Amino acid sequence: MSYYLGIDFGGTALKIGITDENGTIQTKQSFETVKHNEPDKIATAIGKCALKVINECGIPQDRIKGAGIGAPGLLNPETGQLKFVTNLQILNGYYLTPAIEKIIKRPTFLDNDVNAMALGEFFYGAAKGYSHVIALTLGTGIGGGLILNGKLYHGASFTAGEIGHVSIDSNGLLCKCGNYGCIEQYANREGIVSRFRAYYIHKEMKSAIDRFLEDGEITPKSIALAAEAGDHLSKLVLTEVGTCLGVALASYVNALNPEIIVIGGGIANAGELILGPARNEMMKRAYTVPARAVKVVPAKLKNDAGIIGAASIAVNKLG
Repeated sequence: MSYYLGIDFGGTALKIGITDENGTIQTKQSFETVKHNEPDKIATAIGKCALKVINECGIPQDRIKGAGIGAPGLLNPETGQLKFVTNLQILNGYYLTPAIEKIIKRPTFLDNDVNAMALGEFFYGAAKGYSHVIALTLGTGIGGGLILNGKLYHGASFTAGEIGHVSIDSNGLLCKCGNYGCIEQYANREGIVSRFRAYYIHKEMKSAIDRFLEDGEITPKSIALAAEAGDHLSKLVLTEVGTCLGVALASYVNALNPEIIVIGGGIANAGELILGPARNEMMKRAYTVPARAVKVVPAKLKNDAGIIGAASIAVNKLG
């Protein structure tokens, strides 16, 4: 049995685990992401955390074939360089892979965290057995990963998959990327809450949302729970969000002709409340042949997607 180390490198948390060749997590630990003004010290801290997991796992160390690092932002997977890290900009331009590899003494590979999620679903999750896959994560932003002809597609500058920035309205909401009408502005956390508030507070539409608030706050989760309980306004909001998503999915389907679109991230936990309307709108707008061929399904790996996805980066490289 072969094993792989997965390092899920987030802005606030560092999750590290070891998976077997079936994608089953054998052990995992969480650490606080070290923030320092010296990149080498951050890399050393990550490497030491990884060594701790390796040394405590009880697995023969020669069976751990390699490590994958899933990181946010723009990067170069061929050189292991972090080009732009939103939450830890001191690492911009830093070559993370060689630094970690030197510490853990195993082949180490780096890729974008959503590409990692796509690989995890491709090898072990909802997309297993498919060759043409689009993976989406719906959360604070919208990220994407593309697997075409059974291979992860990076694009000419390693930025392929930024499909959260496909515009569904040229005169729509201004996005942080500088474009207008990006689907991210309508189907991310802030977009969903803003839509709900526009109806509930500004138009004074009735809702039972107060029963489902999280620490007194309206969140996508509270909206989904209210919708499941029959709240009309919450259902309306999630239907509209799903419809917006479906407009974008139609463009993805027409351009890439995937077999399956896997949707994960916290917001996707609303399930059919969002995916149903998204599917319906996609079918209305996309070419009939590719629309009928594609499946739109929820991600399978859920909370373990980060670790399994990161380990899958190594699986993809080492086999």
